[in-house]
Amino acid sequence: MYICQKILFLLTCAYIILLPLIPQGIGFRGVSFTDLILALIIFVYIINSVIFKRARENFINGIREFFTDKLGIFMAILLAIMLASTFYAVDKKLALNESARFISYVFMYFVIKYEFNNKKQINILIKSYMFLSFVLCSIGIVQYFTGFALDEKFIKTYEFGGAIRIASTLSHPNAYAGYLILIIFPVIMLSIYEKNKSKKIVYILFSILVFTNLLMTYSRNALLGFAIGVVVLALLYSIKLLFAFSGFGILTLLIPSVFHRVRDITNLAQNESRIKLWKTALMMIKEHPLLGVGNGNYVSQYDTYIQKYRLDYNSYTHYPTHNSYLKVQSELGIVGIVSFLGIVITGLFRVKKLYSTTRDKFHNAFYMGVMASMVAFLFMNLSDNLFFVPKATTYFWFLLATAEALLNNPNKKII
Repeated sequence: MYICQKILFLLTCAYIILLPLIPQGIGFRGVSFTDLILALIIFVYIINSVIFKRARENFINGIREFFTDKLGIFMAILLAIMLASTFYAVDKKLALNESARFISYVFMYFVIKYEFNNKKQINILIKSYMFLSFVLCSIGIVQYFTGFALDEKFIKTYEFGGAIRIASTLSHPNAYAGYLILIIFPVIMLSIYEKNKSKKIVYILFSILVFTNLLMTYSRNALLGFAIGVVVLALLYSIKLLFAFSGFGILTLLIPSVFHRVRDITNLAQNESRIKLWKTALMMIKEHPLLGVGNGNYVSQYDTYIQKYRLDYNSYTHYPTHNSYLKVQSELGIVGIVSFLGIVITGLFRVKKLYSTTRDKFHNAFYMGVMASMVAFLFMNLSDNLFFVPKATTYFWFLLATAEALLNNPNKKII
């Protein structure tokens, strides 16, 4: 049993580190390498639960707790409506694919919460996540100066010169910005709380590296998200942070390319396309209020609605909603959006409970930062589909799972 658990843990660490680093096209017979790792995790977990009595009892107890816990119930309801929607979705393959992806989030959440719920393992998982973030940020810096593995459409020219929007290994700057928002505030809080001078310097330099990468994505959504996160962190920790970050923000606005992107936030011409996408989602919601059009099927139905209502949307075709909440409601109806919001709200309360009750200074600082990052990430989903970008949103579920694992610690030594 010990060997199986160790293999399971090492595979999970590998999955956390490799998911954004390995291109989707690399794999075996059409299956990506990271999906193969996930399949291996599932296989080892099943074998461990079948062969060993203690593992089997742990699995059964986990299932019982999952379906009686508020967060688990909301996740189960959302998954159920996703699977049910495959029967009435026009594009059933797309509905199944998106449902399968959500199952992978639920599975990883379950494994981390009920198998790795001790302080040592969770700390290793967190450090694996931080190591990955350092690697991605290092790649981002190289990409900015060399254009390495960067799509040409993200190299733009303005009146003051050129600007490169980095994406690191996440294919799109907005997706990478979403990933960075999830890590930046935990690292900032660690740099504030840490007493050891050497570690403090490392955290400060890491925070600067992440923030530099965030700026170089030139994501308007991320800049707003960061501002929201700063306000949340100021309310949770100290209002003095507002003054510190305000001064820092003014300095960043002196960078012409950053100022240009901030100015574009109020540019109606820049936002017109998203508004049209949201209006289309509202049309679907109006026609399918209870069940939606099927999981993932907003994109499939988009062109149909454009033609049906004779909308003049130029060349837009098969576009995503650019709003995760409208996507969920247009595709899964009232039950879908209620359960989705239930997960989000309950998750925030669980993270709050952890950092408010733990006596571990590292966890207190880290998860206070996680709270600010999650709120910022949720805000960013008002104008993007980051919840449906696996290489970014996996880490939202990962952070939530690690918080739940610490709260679920059977020895209760961490609080």
